[in-house]
Amino acid sequence: MKTEKKLKEWLREIKNNDWRIPKDIDPYQLSVEMMQSIGSTDPELRDKLIYSGLWAMISKKVLTEKQIKKVLALSLSEEHLFYKVGQKEDDSVFNRAFSILIVAAVIWVHNQNGEKLLTDEEVLKVHRDVVRYTRLEQDVRGHVDDKGWAHSTAHAADALDELAQCSSVQDDELLEILEVIKEKVNIHDYSYVHEEDERLVTAVINIMKRNLIHEDELVRWIESFKNYEETNHYLSDYRLKVNLKNFMRSLYFRLKGQLQSDSLQSAVEGVLDHLNVHYK
Repeated sequence: MKTEKKLKEWLREIKNNDWRIPKDIDPYQLSVEMMQSIGSTDPELRDKLIYSGLWAMISKKVLTEKQIKKVLALSLSEEHLFYKVGQKEDDSVFNRAFSILIVAAVIWVHNQNGEKLLTDEEVLKVHRDVVRYTRLEQDVRGHVDDKGWAHSTAHAADALDELAQCSSVQDDELLEILEVIKEKVNIHDYSYVHEEDERLVTAVINIMKRNLIHEDELVRWIESFKNYEETNHYLSDYRLKVNLKNFMRSLYFRLKGQLQSDSLQSAVEGVLDHLNVHYK
C-alpha cells in the first residue's frame, strides 16, 4: 500500500489528466488502495482526489461491472460503512461518510444503466444496509475545522435518494426510507446548518414522484412530525425545533415548485403552525 503522500501525488497526476488511468496502473487495484484511504483526515486527498476519482472510475465505467460490485461490497463492509459506527466526534466518521457516497455512486450508475448493474436482491440488500447505517450513524457534523466535510446525514440522504429511484424498491422500502429520514431530522444534539434538510427533502420528493404511496399516507407521515419528543432542556429542544422547521420549510417550497399538492402543502403548513405555537 502506498503512503497517503504517494497516493496523493499519483491521484493529482491522474486528475490533471482528466482521470484517465495510465496503462501501467490496474484501475481496480488503484480503487482498492483509494478505498483504504477514503477515511483520511486530509480533505484534499479524501474529497477532491479519492471520492472524485472513484466517482469518475465508476461513472465512466473505467472499472468493469464485476469490479464495481466489488467496490460496492467493500464500501458496505464493516471496514468502511460500519467502521466504528455509533461513535461521535472522532475521525472514523470520514470513512463512513465517504463510503456511503461510493454506494450512492454505484446506485446512480445502476439507475442510469437501465437498472441492469444489480439484481433486485442486490438492490434490496443495499437498501437494508443503507437504512441500517443511517439509523446507527451518530456523528452528524457537517464541516469539521481543518479536516473538511464529514456531512454524514447529507451523504446518507444522497444514497437514500438514489435507492428511492430504483424500481426494485417498492412501497414498503420507500416507507422505511421516509421513516429513517424522519429519525435523522428529529435529533436534539445538533442543529443542521449545511443544507442537510435540502438533501433529505430531495429523497422525499423523489419518493413522492414514484406514486407508490397513497397521498393520504404521505399526509399522515408529514403530520407525524408533530409528535416530537422534548427533553425539557432548552438548547436540546431548540436544536430539535430548528431541524424540524428547516426541514418542513424546505419540503414546503419543493412541494410548491414540483408537485403542487394542496393536501401535502397543507399538511406541512399544519406542522409549521404547530411548531410555532409550541415554540418556547
